[in-house]
Amino acid sequence: MNWQYKIISIDELFPNQDDHDIAVSKHAAATRREKIGKGLEQNLNQHGEKGWELISIFGDFGIFKKPK
Repeated sequence: MNWQYKIISIDELFPNQDDHDIAVSKHAAATRREKIGKGLEQNLNQHGEKGWELISIFGDFGIFKKPK
């Protein structure tokens, strides 16, 4: 089988990553992780609907593949 690959920067993959606030409580940290996790899940689902599968995160990049 032949594969097509797509490389996406972490900045695009993880929404609101530019938010560098330091969480001052366990609740704030949990809320922040939940927000980032939901955004990442949404992005992965959007790429998955187009046939892309995340196969690895390498450095600052997410690597996706799908059959040609």
